[in-house]
Order: sequence, then C-alpha cells, then structure tokens
Amino acid sequence: MNKNQETLLRIEDRVPVLSSQDQQTLKARFKKELKREVTIVLYSMRGAGLIVVPGRECPTCPQTKDLLEEVVALSPKLKLEIHDVFAESAQSREAGIERIPCITFAVDGQTKNNARFYGIPAGYEFATLVEDIVAISRDVCPLRVPTRKALRRLKEDIHVQVFVTPG
Repeated sequence: MNKNQETLLRIEDRVPVLSSQDQQTLKARFKKELKREVTIVLYSMRGAGLIVVPGRECPTCPQTKDLLEEVVALSPKLKLEIHDVFAESAQSREAGIERIPCITFAVDGQTKNNARFYGIPAGYEFATLVEDIVAISRDVCPLRVPTRKALRRLKEDIHVQVFVTPG
C-alpha cells in the first residue's frame, strides 16, 4: 500500500472537505495536466488534543492538513510533506516561515519557488492553490510576457505580498 492509499484510508474515516464532484473534477484535471511530481510542503504544528499552549495556537492547521491530504490523494504525482514549526524550529527558520499554516512547493526535492500560502487555502484561494500546483508541475510561469519582461529588468530582489479576501 502506497502513501496516497494510506491517506485515502484515513480520509474515509471522516467527513471529506471536498465534495465527491470536486474530487472527481480535480482527479481528472490532475491526471491530464500534471507532468512532474510536486511535493506540497505544509508547515504547521502537531495537535496536542485539548491542550493549547499560549502563543502556539493555530485554529486552521488541522483543516489545512485535512484539505491537503485530500488533494494529494487525488494524484500519484502529488506528495505531502508536513513539518512541525515548533519541533523543527531551525528548519522552519531556515525556510523563512513566518506564520502557520504555511504551504510551499518542491519539485525533485528542491523548493521550486518562493511562493507560499499563509492560512487555509479555502474559497477563492483554493483555485489559486490548484493553478499553482499545475503550473509548478508543468514548469511554466503563469505570468504574461510583458510582466515577465518587467520583472527581469529589476536590479534587486523584491518582496511581494498578496492579500486575498472576498470582501
């Protein structure tokens, strides 16, 4: 039994986050469009049951993990790697993780880009997560050519943050 099958077995024990129709749509899309394996890296924290340590709260960490487990179970080209930022603090600092939950991506064991999601990718953000997974797997840049040209002209590194809210 492979890791994706084990994940599916665990998922069947609880109510799914994605509807069965959404699962089938994503499964078909991933089968058609994913070219290379993508590792989705989740920086989170291990749950401690009912114990909450002040300063280490993360109300959306369990739901983010559940959602990502469902997503990776839909394709053998997707893997999920989970890091506990408190148990693996040196690695998390080295990766530049500032908040949790945080999602990054890797291809062939190497971080693919500096894109990261903070918070649960639900609602409109879920579509962006799916588009990023596909683009990273295909090794394509979804930006328009004029935008890429403008970015190449930059002389120094910049830090771009995009905040999304339905409001």
